[in-house]
Amino acid sequence: MRVVGVVLAAGESRRMGRLKALLPFGTHTVVEHVVQPLLQANLAAVTVVLGHRAAEIAAVLQPLPVQLVHNLQYQHGMTTSVQAAMRDITPVPDAYLLALVDQPHLTLPLIQQLLAQYSQTRKGLVIPTYAGKRGHPILLAATYRQEVLALGPDQGLNVVTRGHPEDTLEVPVASDAILLDMDYPEDYTAALQRWAAEHDSPA
Repeated sequence: MRVVGVVLAAGESRRMGRLKALLPFGTHTVVEHVVQPLLQANLAAVTVVLGHRAAEIAAVLQPLPVQLVHNLQYQHGMTTSVQAAMRDITPVPDAYLLALVDQPHLTLPLIQQLLAQYSQTRKGLVIPTYAGKRGHPILLAATYRQEVLALGPDQGLNVVTRGHPEDTLEVPVASDAILLDMDYPEDYTAALQRWAAEHDSPA
């Protein structure tokens, strides 16, 4: 079972006003916090998709064993980053674990839970839920690769993730962290405070 972790880090972070990936988070940056549990999860590989200010993020990631994909179409939305990863990653894996760069609360146990459910059920779409709401990361089998690659720039990935209920496994999880992202400065402040509380350290 070959699963590749994919971190979507190409966006411009316009609403944040600062580049999310490089925001300080604890003793590291946000992107490092997202990458680390993926590296610990015994995946076939971890790929980070870059776009806006790619060189700066690549410099931070340079010491880590990750593969970089450059999405030249990043201004056309997140779907283009998923497509760039799927085109670039060879050989084609069994599945992709898609994570967002602005979810630094991603944990190894959550990743392991999703991987275990995929291994046991072989459902093509494995999606965590909290209180009935879907979150990230999501696991997408390579059987949907061509369908994703065929999406137009105005189509979101949910065309695929909502389009195959018979092949979808929703996995209830104990933490609402799967729903949290950081679009605005106040989201970043809240994420820092939460992380500090969980780790008994000042934000």
